[in-house]
Amino acid sequence: MITKQKLEIFSAIYTQYQVADFSLDILQGLSLLDLLALSTYEADKQLAFRSAWMFETIVLKDKALLDKRHYQMLIKNLTDLNNWSCARSYSKVLMYITSPKVNHIRLSDEEYDCIIDVSFKWLTDPSCPVAVAANCMDILDQMSKKYAWVKEELYAQVEYLLRINPTPAIKSRSLKILKKYIK
Repeated sequence: MITKQKLEIFSAIYTQYQVADFSLDILQGLSLLDLLALSTYEADKQLAFRSAWMFETIVLKDKALLDKRHYQMLIKNLTDLNNWSCARSYSKVLMYITSPKVNHIRLSDEEYDCIIDVSFKWLTDPSCPVAVAANCMDILDQMSKKYAWVKEELYAQVEYLLRINPTPAIKSRSLKILKKYIK
């Protein structure tokens, strides 16, 4: 739950510390779940972004902190997320969560479905920033090992993006994915 006190604490934290300092030690009583709740705060999109960014930085620096409660809340937040800056941080954490190298995270079929749905939704949204789209490509590529249909749909989307928006990041990520599929 987002309270005025939590907003004030977080506002003080993110102006006080550098990204290299982000850790549980600086949260002054806030939890990682609080950061995820704050990342959905639509009244202040910058505060929401900084909260998502801090969550991303902390859990990717110390991956053992990313437990079931955290990734379940992150996935739950996906469907209502309306902030591309937060989506970038969320997608970076999702790239880790869906990595075949990660063995300690067990997602349900419903959680996989949510990640796939949101990743395709973002990837096909014309207003989606390039970094988020590129991350979605990686997420979906990783998911295609578990769900064969994702591979076919991703291939079609990647080819389409290469035709309409061949930015360097999209081109690089697309060619990497297409190279795997053409083999």
